[in-house]
Amino acid sequence: MKLILGLLAFSALAIASEADVVARPYDLWDLMYKIWLVISVIIYAVVAIPSLYFMIKYRFKPGEREVGDQEHEGHWGLEALWTIVPLIIVLYLATHGFAIFTQMRKPPENAMELKVTAFAWGWIFQYPNGKMVIAQAIKDTEDKKCKPEECYSIDGVFQNYVYIPAGVPIKAVLTSQDVIHSFYVQAAGVTQDMVPGRTTYTWFQINKPGEYWVFCREYCGQWHARMFAKLKVVPKEEFEKWLRGEVASLENAQLAKNKAQEVAR
Repeated sequence: MKLILGLLAFSALAIASEADVVARPYDLWDLMYKIWLVISVIIYAVVAIPSLYFMIKYRFKPGEREVGDQEHEGHWGLEALWTIVPLIIVLYLATHGFAIFTQMRKPPENAMELKVTAFAWGWIFQYPNGKMVIAQAIKDTEDKKCKPEECYSIDGVFQNYVYIPAGVPIKAVLTSQDVIHSFYVQAAGVTQDMVPGRTTYTWFQINKPGEYWVFCREYCGQWHARMFAKLKVVPKEEFEKWLRGEVASLENAQLAKNKAQEVAR
């Protein structure tokens, strides 16, 4: 019972500090993993240590107790103990696991809906106002240079950024144009299959501004390894400006100002 109370206190403490986590629902996955790990180690120790002790203490010795005892009477207290305690542990894991699973599957009410369509081999992200971002690895050319605020480069292959606001839950509504893909947000620890002709969903929230990876986690053909995108997580105010198309002009103006200052020096 003390073990169960301790785990409940540990769960409450972990959930109470969820404001400090980088991304959700990764913190819930991490909490469940730690609880199962602690219980598994304790059960292993309870079983393994006495087993080793009995194996050494009651090992076979020539001429000593060569005929085993014929004991048919059990100890009802021990029988009850190793029946009731595992039952309590299993009930706890089942109910607590279901509660966490419900949190991981149910998007918060204030979640922003982001429609994501997969294709071989890239992504189409559509925002609530209709703005779209196509994240597909495309070679840069002389007549179309990649702007730093719009995309990034990996080994000469350029990819568009996918902007999302920091600290805002995102409900990703998923589908596929061709084959089965899988939407995997690495930082948030979520993955969900994208099936042609069907709509699935998942949700995530990234609290710390920065750049985070999205991968396809279902082998989908020749260029599966290049089917990635990068989330650019920015403060909510900056995201709203980007959504209205203002970020690029502001950043370009800042770049021009910095260049003018360098020339003046």
